[in-house]
Amino acid sequence: MRRLGKTRGSAIVELSLVGLVFFLILVAIADFGQFLFFQQAIVERARTAARWGAVTDPANGSAIQNMVLYLQPTAPAGGTPSFGLNASMVSVSTPDAGTDNYRLVVQISGYSYQVLSPYIAGSHKGSPISVSVPLGQYQ
Repeated sequence: MRRLGKTRGSAIVELSLVGLVFFLILVAIADFGQFLFFQQAIVERARTAARWGAVTDPANGSAIQNMVLYLQPTAPAGGTPSFGLNASMVSVSTPDAGTDNYRLVVQISGYSYQVLSPYIAGSHKGSPISVSVPLGQYQ
């Protein structure tokens, strides 16, 4: 009986410690998954726009920019871009025109994502994403 009285609340204390660690790990996994999804979705937007621009008109920077923002060559009336992107975050260039090194480059920079994990919570800037499609050899 004496031993039972001393260990009465230990299960609740152990559960709270293990539960706290488990919850923190669960939030970290969710944050990392969100970051991976967000990063991959933006990379795929850039790839899609670069492919579309390479096939249609590599010199039409505004249409390629709209492909990144809206997944269509023209901006819809009253449409809002996905993932918090805007036109100033997307740059389109065609370096080395007229040479074999002619390419279409789509770059997305300045985007941010939210983190919920303790100690690093807040809005963080993502690293620039650059996609290059060679065009010179296909002319």
